[in-house]
Amino acid sequence: MFLSGIYANSDVNSTQLATQVCKNTTNFSFCQASVYSDPRAPVADRYVLSYIAFGLAYKNATNTSDYIDFTLKSIKEGAKPEIIEALQKCQGDYKEAIRALSEALNNLDSETFYGLDKLSLDVENSARSCEAGFQGHSPISEKNQNLINLSNICYVVSKLFTYS
Repeated sequence: MFLSGIYANSDVNSTQLATQVCKNTTNFSFCQASVYSDPRAPVADRYVLSYIAFGLAYKNATNTSDYIDFTLKSIKEGAKPEIIEALQKCQGDYKEAIRALSEALNNLDSETFYGLDKLSLDVENSARSCEAGFQGHSPISEKNQNLINLSNICYVVSKLFTYS
């Protein structure tokens, strides 16, 4: 697997761990900017790094869900029905993403690491599903892409834990 370099040296310091995680994501600069926005990142082990990644994704998903709710309440008469329908679909997609992220954070709290990878893929699929609901460019494309990138970080971090 592509993460073998992370396991090669058990003495890898935390800064190198965060950087190695980011090197294995689909967007290195996004990962670095996101992970290091948390002051715990420079000294984070894999457990704290997991909390950082899943916490950032949770915050993003809840903020986007709130934005969708606000947008739907603010829509004026005469708005395109397909946009309203797509936003309503996204509302459901983001509720599912929040559910998956809540489960992942609860799993971390109970030191249950099995399934974190699947939950991060569920989150990515929710954001992709939301985006697909629009014909062309959605009004929340950037928010969807951010959640896709954050879920990718969560996925890579989840692979730091071995399952029996």
